[in-house]
Amino acid sequence: MFSYFQVYQITYIIIKAANSPRPGTWVLERSIDGINFEPWQYFARNDKECIERFGVPATKGRPHYYTDSEVICTTFFSRLTPLENGEIHTSLIHGRPGANETSPELLEFTKARYVRFRLMGLRGTIEPLPEWFTEDLSKEKRLFYSIRDINIGGQCVCNGHAQNCRYNVASGHPECDCGHHTCGPHCDRCCPMFNQRQWGPGSSRDARHCLPCNCHGHAKSCHYDQDVDRAGLSMDVHGNYQGGGVCDNCTDYTTGINCELCLPGYYRPSGVEPNSESTCIKCNCNGMGSSTDCIQYGKEAGKCVCIEGYTGSSCQECEVGFRGYPKCERCPCDPKGVIEVGDCEGSCICKENVEGEYCDRCKPGYFGLRSDYLGGCSECYCSGVTNVCESAILQSRKINTLKDWYITDLKVSTFVKPSKDDNGLLSVGSYELPDIEAYYWLAPEEYTGNKLEIYSSVLTFKVHWVIMRGDTSGEPTIGPNVILVGKNGMRIAYGNDIYSSTSNTTFRVKMNEVGWYHISEEVKDISHRLRRTEYKGDPVNRRQFLSLLSDIKFILVRATFHTDQIEALFEAAEMLLGNIEETESYSGVEKCSCPSGYSGLSCESCSFGYVRIMANTTELQLQGFCAKCDCNGHSETCNADTGECYCQHNTIGEKCERCAAGFYGNPLRGTPYDCKPCACPLENVENNFSPSCQLDVVDASEEEKESYVCTQCPLEYTGDHCDICDDGYFGNPLEVGNKCLPCDCGGGPCDRVTGQCLSCKGNTEGWKCEKCKSAHYGDPEASNCFPCLCDPIGSLSKDCENKTGQCQCKPHFVGRTCSKCEEGFGNVTGGCAACSCNPTGSSSAVCDAVTGLCECRPGVEGFRCDACQNLHYGFSEKGCERESYYFAFYDFQKW
Repeated sequence: MFSYFQVYQITYIIIKAANSPRPGTWVLERSIDGINFEPWQYFARNDKECIERFGVPATKGRPHYYTDSEVICTTFFSRLTPLENGEIHTSLIHGRPGANETSPELLEFTKARYVRFRLMGLRGTIEPLPEWFTEDLSKEKRLFYSIRDINIGGQCVCNGHAQNCRYNVASGHPECDCGHHTCGPHCDRCCPMFNQRQWGPGSSRDARHCLPCNCHGHAKSCHYDQDVDRAGLSMDVHGNYQGGGVCDNCTDYTTGINCELCLPGYYRPSGVEPNSESTCIKCNCNGMGSSTDCIQYGKEAGKCVCIEGYTGSSCQECEVGFRGYPKCERCPCDPKGVIEVGDCEGSCICKENVEGEYCDRCKPGYFGLRSDYLGGCSECYCSGVTNVCESAILQSRKINTLKDWYITDLKVSTFVKPSKDDNGLLSVGSYELPDIEAYYWLAPEEYTGNKLEIYSSVLTFKVHWVIMRGDTSGEPTIGPNVILVGKNGMRIAYGNDIYSSTSNTTFRVKMNEVGWYHISEEVKDISHRLRRTEYKGDPVNRRQFLSLLSDIKFILVRATFHTDQIEALFEAAEMLLGNIEETESYSGVEKCSCPSGYSGLSCESCSFGYVRIMANTTELQLQGFCAKCDCNGHSETCNADTGECYCQHNTIGEKCERCAAGFYGNPLRGTPYDCKPCACPLENVENNFSPSCQLDVVDASEEEKESYVCTQCPLEYTGDHCDICDDGYFGNPLEVGNKCLPCDCGGGPCDRVTGQCLSCKGNTEGWKCEKCKSAHYGDPEASNCFPCLCDPIGSLSKDCENKTGQCQCKPHFVGRTCSKCEEGFGNVTGGCAACSCNPTGSSSAVCDAVTGLCECRPGVEGFRCDACQNLHYGFSEKGCERESYYFAFYDFQKW
């Protein structure tokens, strides 16, 4: 490690090896304090080692750089050859982007007081190795470090503000020969009077001169303050407020950033410049009525600042409202309550609405002794219900939101949502309202409602407008600046101005009745051709103004100022509430002592349990009065505007005059138990089958005798209380959880309670007609059963199978009703005996299933076909032949 006595800017390092190869792996490091070292450059034996050991990719070929502070890893100087006298040339500047300009980054990167070589590995100890080296028998003798010469080149650290260094005998070190009004061994700061801008290192592009401070000749040093620079508070030597120079230890009784002010107790005579040698002179203020200070600047400079009660250039007389110099005692009359403030002799002459020996209190019916009231005190408004009031104590607040503002017309019937321009102002183009000549900004609901607290405060709006360029025939328009619309129907306006020489203005409106006037409802739009007298009505008085403030419906701010206007812009709005001027002691807002039923600052609201009733006054304005809510004793309060009661005790109606659905009774009695729950037939939900009921008989003397009828019994129920199952249904509605169910009797009636069928249809029987009658079969569920009709001869019983109707047959009987014999048997009445047909005379061995007769061959007869018919002969398998005697034929013919 190499140590120097001061910091230098190292430009290059040359290392020469002796009788061994150059080091293979090592780090070139730098430090300012000799403790904390940072790398300048890494050297590795191969590319892999750059990554694995130093975490830096290897630089291919000769070292090169992309930034002024890049730390690279190179293998260029780690070859085995030459084995002796090898050199490593490392330039910290050459090849870097800022080498020719001496950039601040490069200057900082090359600073060092300590230089260290950290050797970490020999080249000959890592594979791959050249073949000639591995075969060299003396290679082990070359595996060591040997350095015969180290050459480190550098220069003084002058931060770009010096060309040369000179040896300082006192310090024993070289020091920079500084320029650009910089000072210090390394030109690292501005000289004492050159700190108008912040010091910085110089370069070929920007010398970064230190600029002189302007202390008007009253200081020998200054310093730079960034906050002063940002605020633009420091004046330079050219008279411009640029830079952050602050003068130190101002002399000649001066003070200030530029020693431009006088100390307290000193003043600058009129016409004397700040750079004058005698710029500040001591105040001559030692009189009884003066403080030690005087007016420091201007035409009255040197005039003493008097304490309260004194006036004059040397405070040699009493102020208006005081008397008895040199003591100057305050006049006993209250200056806010007297007509002539300066008159301290005799009795106090009070203003119209003020009384008292010293005019220091308001007359009954008035409040708020203030200097800005012509009569001294304001009349109690109190919505006309009382004349006892006082000044309200309010918390000052303000509303200044720009959210949800719209553009509208005078009728407030058209609405356009504005957009925001590049400066954040609300903007609307005139083309968006083609049929409206005078349009207005409409305030959001935060500005409306009860705003009595704004009385005597200030309402502020800032607006802009853009007029079409070019030579046009347009002209400025006239109209009200602010319009208030109340829910009581009143519409009033303030201002009536023309703006011809500007494109923006700020409306500051004092919120009292002075200057406000009425606008008739007949005025639908304010055209520029309209005369003032056509829309400007009578002045607004205090009562009218306060009645409107108690419930503002709309606030309209003027947006149209010229007939050729193409755009309206809105910048700011501010509504101050509860604000008291510094010169006043009392608020201009009244706090009334309201009678029963009224509440609010001016008794403008109805108390809990009261409703507002509107009536026309002599001034043709609606006036509200508060009356007690009429709710028949079933609600403590009602809607303050409509009078609709918030009903309790199971009542409904505007005045709680009816029982709610599911309850009955007489709510006009006014007790909490007037409406009782309907029991249809029981009160529990499962057995309350009608949603409503009504009184059947009302006995005003005996509440217990009241009876009711359920009015909406379902189809299944009947009775006054839905307590009986209707025809065709059964059940017990008076039993919890029980209900009426349809009779399951195929459409027939059943017992109302048990559900047992009383009359079954279709030959059915049973509890629910669920089976066919005896000796019947079919589908009982469809009430469709038929008689079995079993043959009494062929069946064993008169009953049959209940689904198919099949009878139980005797042997050899078949068929559903057992009414015929099976094949090979016949003669039902004979008990279906076996067929005994003569095999010769019958054509089949099967006889008739019912009669038992055999089927005979031609000419054969008999029960068993065993004989020839009359006049037939020749009994054989072919039957019997007919006799053919002539006489027989003859006799037949004769016959």
